[in-house]
Amino acid sequence: MNVVTITLGSLAATTSLGAAIGVSLRPGDRVLLAGDLGSGKTTLARAIGTALNAEPELTSPTFVLISEHRGDLPIWHVDAYRLPVGSDALRAGVIDERQHHGVTLIEWPEHLEGLGAAGTGVLSIHLEAAADEGTRIAVIRGARPELLAVLGPMSDSTQRITSGDARE
Repeated sequence: MNVVTITLGSLAATTSLGAAIGVSLRPGDRVLLAGDLGSGKTTLARAIGTALNAEPELTSPTFVLISEHRGDLPIWHVDAYRLPVGSDALRAGVIDERQHHGVTLIEWPEHLEGLGAAGTGVLSIHLEAAADEGTRIAVIRGARPELLAVLGPMSDSTQRITSGDARE
């Protein structure tokens, strides 16, 4: 599996990343957005939604768990922060058969089980603060080749990881 690391030095860089991801998504895809509070998960989700012409604009669905949006593809935006760690995604109503026709963006995926493995229609993104104020690091797993081609010029590094996490 490919792992891409990108330094996001500005809001514009995060928006560009979201645009690149948004146009690469296909029906049934899930984007898992992990990271600490304030790491930029909702900002990235909003940028992905903008790339997909989401209506209404994506905002944090923290208090409603899931918000649905119209766009080039239907979009489900999930914030699992308030669910207990280890919650079953299907039983919690976070995933269902309708999502095969659209895209599901999930913030705080570490609170859920049953979301699928990165690389199987699942794009996993971990955001974290960097040493420089306002700078974030995005570690992306499971990107398709067409997204990798776009991310290549943006990336700090791209690694190929085998199933045992050994580097090739």
